[in-house]
Amino acid sequence: MKAIYKSVALLFGAMSLFSSCEDFLTRDPQDSYLLDGFLNTDAKLDDYTKQVRGPLTWNGFDDKFSWCVGELYSGNVYHNYADEGQFHFMEFTDNNSHISNGYTSLYSVIAKCNHIINDVPAIAEKNGVSKEAIDKAVGEAKMYRGMAYFFLAEYWGATPIVLNNSKDVTEDLGPQITRADRKSLYTLIEKDWQDAENLLPASRRADCRVWKASATGMLTKLYVTMASCQADLDEQGFYKCEDPKGYYKKAIEKGEETIKLAGEELDMGFDEMFQPGTQSPEILFALLFEQGVYAQGCSRQIQFARSKTLAGNGDAYGGEKGLTFSLLKSFEVSDSRLRATSYYFGDRAGISEYKGTETKSSLSDVNVYKKETDLVYTLNDGSQYYYFLNPGKSLKPTDENPDLAPLYGNEPMSAVFNHCRKFVYSVKPLNSPFSINLTIPLLRLADVYLLVAEAKMGIATDDPSLETEAGVAEINKVRARASLPAVTKVAFCKPDDYVEDMYVGKAVVVDSTGAEVAIDAKKGSWNLTYDLMLERRHEFALENQNWLDIKRLYYRNPSKAVEYIKQQDRSCTFGEKYQAGKADDRGNLSSYQRQYIINALSVKAHNLNNAQKEQAEEGKINYDNLTFFLPIPASVPHTSVLSEIRDYSEQIKNGEYPY
Repeated sequence: MKAIYKSVALLFGAMSLFSSCEDFLTRDPQDSYLLDGFLNTDAKLDDYTKQVRGPLTWNGFDDKFSWCVGELYSGNVYHNYADEGQFHFMEFTDNNSHISNGYTSLYSVIAKCNHIINDVPAIAEKNGVSKEAIDKAVGEAKMYRGMAYFFLAEYWGATPIVLNNSKDVTEDLGPQITRADRKSLYTLIEKDWQDAENLLPASRRADCRVWKASATGMLTKLYVTMASCQADLDEQGFYKCEDPKGYYKKAIEKGEETIKLAGEELDMGFDEMFQPGTQSPEILFALLFEQGVYAQGCSRQIQFARSKTLAGNGDAYGGEKGLTFSLLKSFEVSDSRLRATSYYFGDRAGISEYKGTETKSSLSDVNVYKKETDLVYTLNDGSQYYYFLNPGKSLKPTDENPDLAPLYGNEPMSAVFNHCRKFVYSVKPLNSPFSINLTIPLLRLADVYLLVAEAKMGIATDDPSLETEAGVAEINKVRARASLPAVTKVAFCKPDDYVEDMYVGKAVVVDSTGAEVAIDAKKGSWNLTYDLMLERRHEFALENQNWLDIKRLYYRNPSKAVEYIKQQDRSCTFGEKYQAGKADDRGNLSSYQRQYIINALSVKAHNLNNAQKEQAEEGKINYDNLTFFLPIPASVPHTSVLSEIRDYSEQIKNGEYPY
């Protein structure tokens, strides 16, 4: 098997060659001449399709772009650094490197899928490979090609369609390719996934490989997306569904078929589902990464790990990444998904009671703390990890506890009181810390349940803010797995509740005359209201789904989507309490204060006495830059023909699309 994989790697290395960024659309795999002597067994063909499902090919998309948009831009994760932080602050442009990497990476995926769809079957058939193996390979390529075009449609909107790279290169068709509108893209995606439904096995395959339920499940998501397209948008090449309720019905039909195929039951091990090597049967469609050289595996662990302790003793870039505070505090205390999603400390800053409080008089004795607290996490090797808020200050090594320094002393505190857990389990890298064998879900059975619920709600009411009984059975199926009580009515997206003076700070300062003056500062904010959007955020946080959910809200009601994002309070961060000096020795949550309040108090103090320094503000979110379609990267040649947008839907349906 290793020999087969090495041969595959060499073949795909040849496929990766292209002369410049100008032919990113029509890059030719260039390796058909190598295949005659290789593709002569079912096993070799199966290994040859490996690259379309994860290793190497998807790296440019998954490494940073996927979560920069899916988690930062959508408001799930706080992160403020460099090009990545531009998504949090809404300050990216077409020169953002991650937008460029994501866009061109998807066309690399498409090129390799096109090669397997167009070039490989004839060679494999000539060499005696079975029809069953060829059908599976083509079906798999159509699943991942459809996924790449789905991402292009949802992130960028109108974009070029390329279906035959070899032909486009041979006949020099590249200069003729225009952008296709979203109707054309949805037509192609539907056709690819319908073909995959007919080509793939009807029974579940091992290792989360695609099968019939993968196709029917993604068709469910496509039909809900199309049904959501009800508003007239200020977008070139926009799509408006002619029959929303009809498409919601199609989504329900495909969703219920998927649920029946998949066996109806959700995986009860929610936390274990995202750890390496588990391949949960709930995951119907995924990017399948493996340990190996750089980009062969997934970089999520190193990108999100708080410290070397959680990065398998390698580098860690997630010291200040965490769930945005509004998302963190929106979880119900009994929601089992919270601990599976986030490393956090105590009762989440006094938001609610939690067994195992945030302060313990015995905290200096780490062994007592370990015994008494339930905020203990299991890592990939089975060892236990104890999450402390600010270990550099709260834990001091002593003669009695010499183990504190190496375990906790170098772990930074996040400005939002938590760090990311999904996909971060201290896995020891085999070759590269950027290459961990993670399964990144594109579709889970829980998603299908909630999509069916969304479709039923869409039929019951056109108003996304109106509560309805429709879909609650499917929602309660997901909530039951999370140990939550059943609901009786749910809206797709209700307005959030604004709370005046949610954050209050007081201090006493000495003014320029030497007199003591009492000052205060207040800040209002939103409490997130329970609705289907919030249920989905809790279920799929850190899986890059939230932006796709927001897009469906945008397609139904653009102004409501803008309001939804502006109410996230994503700038909410915390620092050491004003005039408290440093946090006390236990680093408990009462020693910290919202940064807005710290700044406001410091400004008032400075105005009373110049000797008092103004402290940092919270980062400003540039909501004026909010856009629901990303710019085509500046690195892509903006030719006159690329600025043209056409409807190719009929040609695609009839198999007559020329490129």
